[in-house]
Amino acid sequence: MQFKKSKLVSRLACLGIVMASGHAMAQAAPEFTWYGRIDMGVENNDDGKLVRNLSQSYGSRLGIKGEKRLKGDLTGIFQVETSIAADDTANSKAFASRNSFVGLKADSWGRFLMGTYDMPLKDLQGTAGPMYGSADALEVVVNGKGTKNSVATASQFANIHTRQTNVVHYTSPKFSNVVVKAAYGLDEPAAAVTTRAPVWGTSVEYDDGTWNAGLAFENKENATNPVTAGTAPFGNLSARKLTVGGKWGDFTAGLALSTIDNGLNGTVGRLNNNWVVATTYKVGDLTYKGTYGASTETQSGAADDYTMVALGVDYALDKTVTLYGYWTQIVNNSNGKARFEAGENKYSPVGGDDPRVLGVGIRYNF
Repeated sequence: MQFKKSKLVSRLACLGIVMASGHAMAQAAPEFTWYGRIDMGVENNDDGKLVRNLSQSYGSRLGIKGEKRLKGDLTGIFQVETSIAADDTANSKAFASRNSFVGLKADSWGRFLMGTYDMPLKDLQGTAGPMYGSADALEVVVNGKGTKNSVATASQFANIHTRQTNVVHYTSPKFSNVVVKAAYGLDEPAAAVTTRAPVWGTSVEYDDGTWNAGLAFENKENATNPVTAGTAPFGNLSARKLTVGGKWGDFTAGLALSTIDNGLNGTVGRLNNNWVVATTYKVGDLTYKGTYGASTETQSGAADDYTMVALGVDYALDKTVTLYGYWTQIVNNSNGKARFEAGENKYSPVGGDDPRVLGVGIRYNF
């Protein structure tokens, strides 16, 4: 009997050790979550010269993120996110190609991270960017991608849609519905490169659940060249962005404006102003959307201005899966070559041609 009791005690002790070890390991191991989005569509795509029927992937991604509570309200955080294209693996990107970082956060002082992350100006959109698929006008117009494709000498202009590598990024806690963000991109030039191009940006955003507004700035040193990329003199690309909008029941509206300056002088100086207005209206599981935007010439007589219009409707099957359809068109001036930018397949029109797209898609968030 004594032997049986001793054996039982030994087993219980072993079980206690295993449970304690498991509990300690659970406390030590960071919690993490797989997440992602598959967003794909079928388009009838006309670049002004050729009509194509094609499948597209729009910002599909797969990621893992986690956090571990440290001391007090201090928490360690990490994320690794990669662009994927389910319809064409050749269009999937390198590992950690999207927002990927390590950092710390606390309720008392905010969040600090290092890695690859969207600059504050890129992240600012308020309620001005509701469109899905190729109908996203913010990317093309306000963030300057259409203008970058239109300027005759590519090295003279750059867009401000920046997912910055080698960045340190800070986000403040929310005080009185206001959040402040600041970021600095550390430059890492190659050994043979003699010019550095660090970038900094900041934003202030207000959102009380009904009204929203934001202001952002970004500056990248030595980002533009008058004739040939990498050849002096250089210009400091700078941009300002303003958003304002609101949500009232089933209706939303938003306005975004930007100014982009290539920092060069004389005949190679390029500056333009851009704006987009957008609205949505929800009726049951359907959401109707519309947007219109315009970009001015980069200099007098350049004739590289353009407008963009889009209409769309979403059908929410549940909280994670949405079917949607849209029509969109860009109208270029005689030298304008703005194109649709959201899809993995991009087709640049000849100057003055007006591309358009009719598409249907499905977005699955998980």
